[in-house]
Amino acid sequence: MSQVSRRVLSKNVEEKIFSIFFKSLARLSDSKDIEKFLLSLLGPVEQTMLAKRLAIAILLAKGYRYETIKSILKVSQETIARVNISLNYQGEGYEIVVKKVLRDEKIENLLEKAGNIGLSILPNSSLKRTLETTKRKEKVRKSKTSLG
Repeated sequence: MSQVSRRVLSKNVEEKIFSIFFKSLARLSDSKDIEKFLLSLLGPVEQTMLAKRLAIAILLAKGYRYETIKSILKVSQETIARVNISLNYQGEGYEIVVKKVLRDEKIENLLEKAGNIGLSILPNSSLKRTLETTKRKEKVRKSKTSLG
């Protein structure tokens, strides 16, 4: 488990290093650059811990029950409760990200539905069958990697 040194930083130094950290994150706009930075900055346990917290927040926002979240993410009830408290009482950061994730999912679902309509109006042909097969394979792949 990660821990912070017992030696306390001066308020000035602490403010400065947080400012540098947050500005550094803000300068990264490409998801691959953000991934590289965070994966080199955080250890494997920290990476998993942060990813699970965000996943918990997303699943809570979608209305999943604690037991389901525990089962999916292999986390404790206490961890879910802590994220839930943060979401409800101090979670402006969570709220910003969760809203964007949910909005992107809605847009993706809308585009998928539009694609299904477009596919349905195509005449029967080898192209239509190829597109349908590709769509089914993509759906299976997404279901294996999705949070629900």
